[in-house]
Amino acid sequence: MSSTTSVASLEKKDAHQVTLQPVAEDKLHEVEVGYDIYQETKDDLQWSKPEEGRILRKIDLWILPIFCMTQGLAFLDKTALNYGNLFGMKADLHVTGSQFSWFASAFYIGYLVAEEPANILLQRYPTGKVMGIVCFLWGIVVIPGLGLMTPFWWRLQEQPYCFNGVAGIVGDFLAYGLGHVNHTAVPAWALIFLVLGGFTTLWGVYIFFFLPDTPVSAHFLDQRQKAIAVKRVAENRTGIKNKEFKVYQMKEAFRDPKTYLLFVASIAAQIPNGVVSNFSSIIISSMGFTKFQTTLLDIPSSVLQITSLVGSGYLAGRFKNSRAIMMFVGNSTCIIAAACLTYGPSDQKWGRLVAFWFTSFQSVGFSLSLVMVSANVGGFTKRQVVTALTFIGYCVSLYPDNIAGPHVLLDSEESTGYPTATKSMMAGYVVKTSCHIMLGLYMWNSNRLRNNAASKLGTAVPEAERARRAEEAGMTDITEFENQWFRYVL
Repeated sequence: MSSTTSVASLEKKDAHQVTLQPVAEDKLHEVEVGYDIYQETKDDLQWSKPEEGRILRKIDLWILPIFCMTQGLAFLDKTALNYGNLFGMKADLHVTGSQFSWFASAFYIGYLVAEEPANILLQRYPTGKVMGIVCFLWGIVVIPGLGLMTPFWWRLQEQPYCFNGVAGIVGDFLAYGLGHVNHTAVPAWALIFLVLGGFTTLWGVYIFFFLPDTPVSAHFLDQRQKAIAVKRVAENRTGIKNKEFKVYQMKEAFRDPKTYLLFVASIAAQIPNGVVSNFSSIIISSMGFTKFQTTLLDIPSSVLQITSLVGSGYLAGRFKNSRAIMMFVGNSTCIIAAACLTYGPSDQKWGRLVAFWFTSFQSVGFSLSLVMVSANVGGFTKRQVVTALTFIGYCVSLYPDNIAGPHVLLDSEESTGYPTATKSMMAGYVVKTSCHIMLGLYMWNSNRLRNNAASKLGTAVPEAERARRAEEAGMTDITEFENQWFRYVL
């Protein structure tokens, strides 16, 4: 019995399965990227750890720098306003604090409008080409594009995100250097935008020509290496890429409790992000530092962000089912930091500055929540919808965040340390932590129910066999609800 038929037509189903008509076996190769290679080699393809290491190094050499540079440029383009504000942009443009806040909001309004059309393009056409063209035009879909492509190349334990911190350090030094430039036709803040925007445009051209869509189209891998690369990521149990938009998977995404927990958590995460990304320089300078001191004192925050992401990524990969715990640790650190920033003595500027640095741990929870999507949402259409909704939450909410969030930083509160902004940050961290706890408990309970159901129905198999069947079924582009062998990664 094929994996497609065995999963979709099982008579005994647990509470997390649905009865659906899968894509016919003879049609799967037309829509499921890498399925032909997987089927041809699934039973007899064997490889050694050194050989896999060589393939992984090739992927890291060719793909990882593109992902990192693209992610970094997306981050710098988004936060260029932060640097511009420090170097006199608001004064030169003769705008009020409220008007300037709308500059920050405009980025996320554009992000919101373009999100779903961009995801459709990423599904229907070669992902590398789409990202190259759009990055050339600017870069609105860069982060969701990377989120969808990461599972094409790396296993779950190989997917930490940390380049925003590196980009933050580069951006701080770049702003520090450009801020000292004299005798130019444009002010320093405009020079920052010109340099970053120009480089992003050129980078889009590079992506267009050199970023392959999936391992199947990677020119730097031979046929055997492509098969191993596909088999490696098939172990994620969520498939690779499917070019058919499946309406039932979209509907299932809206019935899935995980979708709403991730959506609300994303909203809450961006309450503080809307403040920190666009106004960290203003918050630090309000503590009594000069603009050049402020630029350099923003660097430790990026260093802590890198350290926290690499550390949590390593621990999550090293210890099974520890991602939810890492998310809780990162979120709790942010709650404590925001509380110290809000209620700490106003005359203790260094203490408040250190507290502000530790709010960079917010990236741990948000980045691992993206990994949770790639690890725990099966079916390419469903994963695409959940990713889109997560990034819609990234842009808009019922509570101040990236669109409204910049408006909680009030000019009238400069002398008191912007308490409205810091209290909003703390509230966001608390809500995000609550959602992530509920997400972890939901997935843990789902695994428990599935294991109990398998035992009662007599379908329980050894763990290695269950994982093999989950992997094979996942390559047929079915959702985790359909895949009776699937278990959530916590």
